[in-house]
Formats: sequence, structure tokens, C-alpha cells
Amino acid sequence: MFSKIRADVLRKIVPSDKEKKEVLFVTTRIVEHLTEKISKTKLKARVEVVGSIAKDTWISNDRDLDIFIVFDKSTPLEELKRMGLELGKIELEGFTSETAYANHPYTINRFKEFKIDVVPCYDSVEIITAVDRTPHHTRFVKENIGDLRNDVRLLKQFMKGVGVYSSEQKIQGFAGYLCEILTIHYKSFENVLKNAADWKYGEYIDIKNKGSKKEFKDPLIVIDPVDPKRNVASSLSLERLCEFIHHSRLFLESPSVEYFHKKRRPFVKRFPESEVYVILFEGNMLDDIIYPQLRKSAKYMFSLLEKNDFKPLSYGLFKKGEFSGIVFEIEKYALSPMVKHYGPKIFDRAHYNSFVSKYKESYIEGDRIYTLRPRHFSNPLVVFLNTINEKEGIGKNMKDMPFRILKDDRALTFLSNEDVDIYL
Repeated sequence: MFSKIRADVLRKIVPSDKEKKEVLFVTTRIVEHLTEKISKTKLKARVEVVGSIAKDTWISNDRDLDIFIVFDKSTPLEELKRMGLELGKIELEGFTSETAYANHPYTINRFKEFKIDVVPCYDSVEIITAVDRTPHHTRFVKENIGDLRNDVRLLKQFMKGVGVYSSEQKIQGFAGYLCEILTIHYKSFENVLKNAADWKYGEYIDIKNKGSKKEFKDPLIVIDPVDPKRNVASSLSLERLCEFIHHSRLFLESPSVEYFHKKRRPFVKRFPESEVYVILFEGNMLDDIIYPQLRKSAKYMFSLLEKNDFKPLSYGLFKKGEFSGIVFEIEKYALSPMVKHYGPKIFDRAHYNSFVSKYKESYIEGDRIYTLRPRHFSNPLVVFLNTINEKEGIGKNMKDMPFRILKDDRALTFLSNEDVDIYL
């Protein structure tokens, strides 16, 4: 049964010869254009195609090209940043460009269905900037992948299907390079799943035996063959790791092609009597900038809800066009207007005296004294408003964004009409 599933999936995800020729034509055109731009300068630099296209581990219909401008290590960093942006803009008919920011600025170009990242880096064995490893990653995979390219494709598609693929901030899942290393290490797609099904917290993989487990505390540790001081799985969240382990076990117990079908992530109201809130922020920002800030804000609000006796059930993050936001599902029930405020133990005379002098009405519970005081927050809406208005615990770019809060029917209607994908 597995061999049939494998054949059926590969038939759909392996790029055809026609598709490969099309991608090669566009890639060659871009490389020639960028090489010509470099030749008009006095810079010591070259163009190098990296990523899944260069490794031939890409999936049919993916049109993301990663092209690096590799500078000599004698180039000052500021010049690399400045000239990297100047050279990175593809000035050909039909192309558009925008500046993006990661470890340092780079250029995102678009042409038809293609997205082309042009990134400046150093040509250096010693890592100067974080992206300098990428060309070395590409060379390592090309030298070691052998006949496992389709196994990598299967693993990537399986991870896409179960929602754990991509290291981008909105997903915090498995990067393509991590998939390639796992496949090289375990020798097949099926072996990756079989071994993953038995992974323990802190699982350690080191192909070249040059790293040290004690340097890392991550739930999955995969030593970078190019840089033994780096964990390739460092950006993988515990939730995505556990989801992969869970779905690997389910697939091995009952294989199905359905695991390879990418599914949408709509909001699902799990509890009929719960309240749903959508906190909507207006402002167009790159995913990798806004999602960490949304996640930080959501975790802070979630903990504040719990601290004030509300029962948040779940939260999710989304981005659609110029809007981004957080959706909360909260157990619905009425809180009393007053809450117990505990003081010291009766036997702690000094603090006891201070407490009873501050609060006129006090009561005894066991060996503790307490009083009743009005709640700080009467309902979840007040928690959200207080957090945003006080600008405490929320992402720095979100503090000045216009916002609005939708509840229940209005919240559900918005999520449905906008057809947003929800990420944890």
C-alpha cells in the first residue's frame, strides 16, 4: 500500500521536464542579468543559485527562487548591505521589487508566479553573517543527497499536508534544509517517519559527529554539518515537532494519501458556549516581523486572562493583506464582582498588622487572612483594551497600530468572510 501511495504522490509533486525547463530559463535569465550588473562595478562578487531549485529537491508548482550575491569577505559589511540592495533589484520587464529585512536587508522580486529572493552574503568559511551558511548548505546537500531527492519531496509534501512545513515565523515548522538533512541521515522518507515516531524530547542528530549535545536545550537538535555550533532545528516550535511525531505515528498505523494534501487552517469554534474575540490590527508588515509580535502579544494576553480567573481555551494568529490579528476562544461564564485577596499567615504578626490596617474588612481561612476587593477586570474585553492601551506586553510595532475588537457573531463573520488561515 505504501508503494502505491508513494507513486501516486510523486506523480503530482515531481516537476515535469517542461516545468524544469521553464524554471531553468527564468533562473538563467536572472543570473545573467545580475552578473552583468556586477560586471559594471568594481566589486569582487558573483551570483550563486541556492535553495531547493539548485538542489533539485523542489516540489512541482513551487516558484520560490533563492539567488545569492556572494561578496568577497574583504567587502565592508555596510557596502555589502548597500550594494546588495542595489544589485538585488532585477531590472527586467515584468519584474517588481521590494526591500525586506532579516539578518540584513535583501530584495524580494516578483515575476508572474515567481518569487525571487536576492540575498547578499560573504564568501567565507568562517561565518560572518547568518546567511553566509546558505551556499555551503546547498553544496553539502548536492554532494550527499544521492538518489534521495524524491524522498525529500515526499517528506516536504507530507509536512505540508499536516501543517508543519516551513521555518517562517507564522508556522515555526521544519525548514527545507532540515528535511534534507533528516532524509540524508535516515536514508528514506519512510525511515524518517519510523524514527520520528520514537523521538524523545531533546533527540540528537549529528551526521558528522562534530557537535555537542550539551550546548543545546531545544526539543529537537540537528547539528548543522556546515557549522557544528548551530542547531538546524532551533526555530522549530515544540508544537510543530509534536504534531509531526503524532501524524507520523498515525500515518504508519494507517497510511493514506490524504496526509499529503495541504489543508486550510480556518478558525473552528470548538465549544458551543464559548465566547470568540478577534483583535484586529491595521498595518502592512512582513510575515516574519508581525507574527513573532502577534505571538508575544497573544501569550501575554492569554496569561493575563488566566491570572484574572477567565478561562481562555485557545488562541490563533492570522494575517490578511493590511490586517493582522489574534483570535481568542474563551469559556463563557459570569465572574463575581469581588475576588479574594489573600494576606499573610496569622502567625506573621508584622505583616498581619499591616494587612488589617490597610483593609477594614478581613476574614480568616485556615491560617491565612484575606479580604474581598473588586476585580481589576470585569470581562475579557477589558483585559484586551487595558493591554493595548497601556502598551504593555504587546509587540513594539503593534503599539501604535489602529485596532478594533470584534466579538462572537461579528468575529465569526469576519473570519468567515475574509477566509483567513489561523496559525498557533
